[in-house]
Amino acid sequence: MNRRAILIFLLCVAFGAMADAQCLSSVNPVGGTENLLVLEKNALRIISFYKYGQGKHYFEKDSRSDFSLIRKAQYNYLSGIIGYGLSHRITLETEFGYYINKSQHYATEPEYTLTGRGLTNLVVSSKVNLYTNHIKRVYFSAAGGVKIPFSRTPQEVDHVELPVEVQPTIGAYGFVFSSYFVKENSERALRFFITNRVETNLRNPEDYHLGTAVFTSFFVSKHLMFQWLKGDWTTILQFRNEIRTHDHIGDRLKESSGGAIFLVAPQINYVVQEKWYLSAMADIPVYQYFNGTQLGAGIGATLSLSRTFSLGAGL
Repeated sequence: MNRRAILIFLLCVAFGAMADAQCLSSVNPVGGTENLLVLEKNALRIISFYKYGQGKHYFEKDSRSDFSLIRKAQYNYLSGIIGYGLSHRITLETEFGYYINKSQHYATEPEYTLTGRGLTNLVVSSKVNLYTNHIKRVYFSAAGGVKIPFSRTPQEVDHVELPVEVQPTIGAYGFVFSSYFVKENSERALRFFITNRVETNLRNPEDYHLGTAVFTSFFVSKHLMFQWLKGDWTTILQFRNEIRTHDHIGDRLKESSGGAIFLVAPQINYVVQEKWYLSAMADIPVYQYFNGTQLGAGIGATLSLSRTFSLGAGL
């Protein structure tokens, strides 16, 4: 084992014994009826995302901690959602993602960095329209599916396994459940959305059990209609709560895992030629609570591009 492998091993041991900390990662829903509701029959919707996230401050419960094993954690993430309208009530969807990098920069002299990268999980789900009232402009749908890891083998650097926090996937199967409520006010060009997503996980081959995650978002959307403003613009303000329960390693509860984050996410949408939906969003944490000692979330950013095609009319 060379020096680099020894250093990685020692950092992993120190991380587990001293901090056992993790940054609560998030799933960013992007507001808009074109992204949330079911599709028309034979319609194909493609949504692509790029997300940047980072964190550099430790927390103990809801207070800043002076713990400083990791100077900064950051990631660059690409993902996509492909949906197909099987009927006017049922949409089939698949989600997938790829970490360009998922890095931790340790506060050592000299500074040392551990990085994982690669495919995450494949989520295959079915979305069903449960209620539609065009007169009152109220819509409700729900979805359920399975999460399939692209790899069950942990990544290694110099034959030393990377810590869980920088693995691109935990390597465990799981289930995903979502619900979507939309209320529109056409006279005022306003829309209100409530989304909820629950992710549960089975144990991975190393007997690691990732905690259950619950993401709840409330959106207020306003279509901008000013004579001086060129193009089709919409502003969205999202309030999101993320909750994760404790992880378990075998029968042992991982003390420094799980917690809650409340974020405010302003978003701007622009429609190009009534076909392409461009969106930019910032994630701003306003309250964070963590069990044990964990690295909190900093300000993040998401860019997305989506389009819906009618297969009957061709691409």
